[in-house]
Amino acid sequence: MVLVLVVVALVGLAPSAAAGTGAGTGSAPVDLTARDLMARPFAWDSPWNLPLSAAARYQPFDTRARKTYLDIEDISVDPEFPVRTLDANGEDLQVHVDPDLTADGSFNHCATFLLDSPDRATIVQGQPLRLDRGGDPSYEFTWDPLSLRGPGIDGCHGGSSLSGIGGTVRVGEMRSSEPLRHALKISLNCGLSCSTEGGGFRWPATKADSGFEENYRGDDPEVKMGSLMALPPDVDLERFPSPDVRKLATALRDYGAYVVDSTGGPSTNSLSVQAGAEPEVPSIGSDEMLRMFRSLNVVTNSAQATPGGGPLGSPRRAPCAGPFADGTGGAPPGC
Repeated sequence: MVLVLVVVALVGLAPSAAAGTGAGTGSAPVDLTARDLMARPFAWDSPWNLPLSAAARYQPFDTRARKTYLDIEDISVDPEFPVRTLDANGEDLQVHVDPDLTADGSFNHCATFLLDSPDRATIVQGQPLRLDRGGDPSYEFTWDPLSLRGPGIDGCHGGSSLSGIGGTVRVGEMRSSEPLRHALKISLNCGLSCSTEGGGFRWPATKADSGFEENYRGDDPEVKMGSLMALPPDVDLERFPSPDVRKLATALRDYGAYVVDSTGGPSTNSLSVQAGAEPEVPSIGSDEMLRMFRSLNVVTNSAQATPGGGPLGSPRRAPCAGPFADGTGGAPPGC
């Protein structure tokens, strides 16, 4: 009899275990697919991984851009890559370096390397990167080491001090049949778009560009470094028929994009992608891509206490991030 009761009890618990997907709970579901730490890093509640809240408030905004381009980020986090010596502004660090990666030292070349450390989960970021193929990398400005298992907020974007790997469209993501499962990163024409309100930044950014007081001339106080921009939930994705634009538009509807830098020209917007992913976004300079950027809204209630426009535990527009391959780091049921 006791055995029968135990079996019945366990069967009765099965729906609750399945509730980790969030089905029928009214809260956010969880994607139970194991994550690759190097490909989809950071905690489940990192702003890079958290989908938009169903409570997000949207305000229309026109970036007034006339051109879109790709902002290239150098990412070398494969622990199988050879170890080289990184000159990080005078400090020598042992890092794993992609033997095919090169960089000419131009500014805004945000670079992320995996440190040769016992945990195989610590990165260092900096810019501008100089690297000959197969050589030792160097950069002038460096940020503190960061765990790939943590929030992942800080990094080498000079305009905001936001991450050089979180939110980046990685090589292979756009070719994959799977949707993008993270927020994106964009840069705006701050001479037209960004406000000086609040020091020119908001969470998760921790700063604005040097000289923002003179250079930011936007009149919407919600738009600045760290602002979360998104397509509204009722966006008609049929407006974006090209496969790459449609895939990005879906991510912008479900996750949004954080403003991490200002662009080099007053009429341009950019999307952050890993070096090597450029061929996967063939429509970057198209009218369709421009139309998508100019359709973005600003999420006015995204803040540290309400990331993505709502508190943790509230319904989300997509499943929350699941665990890493070792079973850690996943969102709790209902997230």
